[in-house]
Amino acid sequence: MMRRLLFASLGFAGLLFTSVAAAEQGPADAEGKRSPREGFGLLAGAKVGGLIPFGGLGPNITGGIELGVVFPWLHRSFAFAIDLDYAAPKASGSETDPRIMTGGKYTWHLTEQQLNLMPVVMYRLTSLGRVTPFVGIGPRFYFLKSTVRSDEGQPTFMETTEQSSKVGFGVPLGIEFQLGPGGLLAELLLQYGGLDHTATGSSNTGGMTLAVGYRFLL
Repeated sequence: MMRRLLFASLGFAGLLFTSVAAAEQGPADAEGKRSPREGFGLLAGAKVGGLIPFGGLGPNITGGIELGVVFPWLHRSFAFAIDLDYAAPKASGSETDPRIMTGGKYTWHLTEQQLNLMPVVMYRLTSLGRVTPFVGIGPRFYFLKSTVRSDEGQPTFMETTEQSSKVGFGVPLGIEFQLGPGGLLAELLLQYGGLDHTATGSSNTGGMTLAVGYRFLL
């Protein structure tokens, strides 16, 4: 029963998405070409890139998806989206402890898993034809998990984890190039949030993400 309901829901969603896409296109002219789309629209996209943290962690790969709506004002210049992305930057080091008999030093390895949710309001400069610069701003909700383990060699210690959630903000800056039903995009995301786990001390999730992807716009 659940499987039938799932397939029916997916089929209905696909039909609705296709209908909205057709409705958003202007009427065809004598040559069969469509006029620029106006009115409300839907956007969906995926991105992948690199994260450069500012809080002491190392660079890492990041990826994410987005879903949103485009408003009709000023030729679809304004949009609202929900971005979901993930990264797991790492750091390693060594500490001195006189209680340790083997050299008085131990090494550690930290993995900071970050699942981030960001509602964002965007302004898109749609008057330039196939190229559309955009800028946005919104809060970022960080769901964090720190995992610390001993590095290779001796001495070793038990792996520990710590979880928390923080609120920060993000500012995406980018450009789209129209291709097919959407556009290729390049984006720079500036972000900042708190991070005060035992393993990290009073640090932050500030960083810069450079990403490329594709954004469908219907």
